[in-house]
Amino acid sequence: MKKLLLTGISLLIAMNSFLHAQATGGPDTYGYTWKTNLATGGPAYNWIEITNLPGVQQISGLADDNNVGPFAIGFPFHYYWYDVTQFWIGSNGYLGFTNGQLSANFPTIPSTANPQNFLATMASDLLFTSTNGAECWKYTNPANDTLIVSWKTVPFWDATNAPGVGSNTFQVILSAIDSSITFQYQLQSGTPTQVTSVVGIENNSGNIGLQYMANAYPTTGTAIKFYYPANTTYAVSDASTMFNGNSENAGIFLSKNGASYPMVTEVKNTGNQNLNAFNVFSRVVNTANAIQVQDNLTTNTLTPGQTQQITMTQQFNPVNPGIFRFITNTQLTGDATPSNDQKIQEVNVVDTTTASIRLSYDNGVEAGAGGWSWNGGDGGVGSYFVPPFHPCRVTDVMAYIVDDPSASGYSMLVFDDSGPNGTPGNLIDSIYVAPGTVTLGSFVTTQLTNPILLTSGGVYVVWNMTGPGCVLGTNRVLPYSNRTFEYISGAWAAHRNREIEELMINILIEKLPDVGTNLETFNSQFGAFYPNPGSNVIALNCALKNENNAVPCEVYDIQGKLMQAFTVTINAGKIHLNVNSLENGIYYCKFYNDGSFVTRKFVISK
Repeated sequence: MKKLLLTGISLLIAMNSFLHAQATGGPDTYGYTWKTNLATGGPAYNWIEITNLPGVQQISGLADDNNVGPFAIGFPFHYYWYDVTQFWIGSNGYLGFTNGQLSANFPTIPSTANPQNFLATMASDLLFTSTNGAECWKYTNPANDTLIVSWKTVPFWDATNAPGVGSNTFQVILSAIDSSITFQYQLQSGTPTQVTSVVGIENNSGNIGLQYMANAYPTTGTAIKFYYPANTTYAVSDASTMFNGNSENAGIFLSKNGASYPMVTEVKNTGNQNLNAFNVFSRVVNTANAIQVQDNLTTNTLTPGQTQQITMTQQFNPVNPGIFRFITNTQLTGDATPSNDQKIQEVNVVDTTTASIRLSYDNGVEAGAGGWSWNGGDGGVGSYFVPPFHPCRVTDVMAYIVDDPSASGYSMLVFDDSGPNGTPGNLIDSIYVAPGTVTLGSFVTTQLTNPILLTSGGVYVVWNMTGPGCVLGTNRVLPYSNRTFEYISGAWAAHRNREIEELMINILIEKLPDVGTNLETFNSQFGAFYPNPGSNVIALNCALKNENNAVPCEVYDIQGKLMQAFTVTINAGKIHLNVNSLENGIYYCKFYNDGSFVTRKFVISK
């Protein structure tokens, strides 16, 4: 893992490097226990080689400090008082039942700090690269009652050795037959410069878990089995707020005086007891904690694991620009885990009447905690921005630079969201920012090579180091957007501190030419292009009638670069475009009339 470097702060970690002498442990609060292969009645060490089994899958996309998934377990696995059916695999040697990154410094188990709901098989400072031989494989047996995930020949990250040091091969086995969890270690060699690790299991609230060891490593030939309790009297009445606004609880931008924003939330029975109806309280507050709108709703009776999506009657009217918080609390009497009762969504209201509109998740004040940097000088972090309206152009990107002691400068990268489910896709711009152009302690504005046209979705903007010591500012004032990411060697991961800080990256957007009041009618008069994809000439139906039967139009590529500008003629209710000069790709054609415009998408494939 690239170590986080906080300027001016010395990170001291208490190490526990003893050899683990115990052969049994537990129970935790719920009743889980563990035994090693050295204990009487413990598991036998029996490495299961899965790489050549039918149906095995090698996992791609693992890198430095990231996870991939979700993957189907193949059967409902009973874990604590609930069933899990999917998982994420972490490059740092863990398996998560929810999406979250576990990285140094690794917390002791249990811990209510995020993430939760994981199996720390050998959660440590590991490194996957395309050349260091690290592999990961997963396998579900034909009976659909056993899942095995194996990490093979994975080295530790090392500050002075790019491929890493040492080699670790280990696996986790989930059995639906007895709800057991087994960790096995075929090889453990080498020691990283900084010993930080944890081995154990933790539940979905982080208040219950069972740790085998911390800040030490299991020895070669060790098996550790976690046993589901034969009987448990642990009764859990627990109601959770799962998200506000969207499933990622991600921040949004709204237009001042735009459409009202509905307060939509999802709650869940995360205990093991039926829950009678309980109150859910939602509100939107400003930076002074003044309530702008509030509402209550009573849930249905919820069985264990059941969710309910709620839309409050009252809605938030975005009258004033500023940063707001959409907050929801479950209010169950006797709730077992108050820490999961509340969710906060960041809601940013922006004045969209200005020529240049700034989108920012932070309040412009650097936290003064040293900022964010990567040891080695080759990592990046980024934020995802979805503008409050479409279409628009992204014209500039901004980064708050705290320090650049080696005068290395940095790069700003922009990616589209064409990946699966809106994840990062294509790199559409990359601009080096030279140190002589950087004013420390402030936002540095970088103009894009060409404005990026957005007709839907958003962009991922990355600040990427090009040398050691450059530091990006962070903001630690609620709310947080949950839209931040780490970008290392082409691999993406959720930013490990996304719930406690904001990265100070902003963008500037601008409106396209003013839209007239007849837009709806104008839009309905244009059909879709055909053939689409096309190669030489494409056409669309057009019912527009004007004096000359002529329509000005512009063709833009996916990056917003103007490719052609001309006037087309409506002939027999059709418009034809000669696109023979365009290369393969995605394009947008804008047609103008009386101050209004419409956009139609087409694809060139030759």
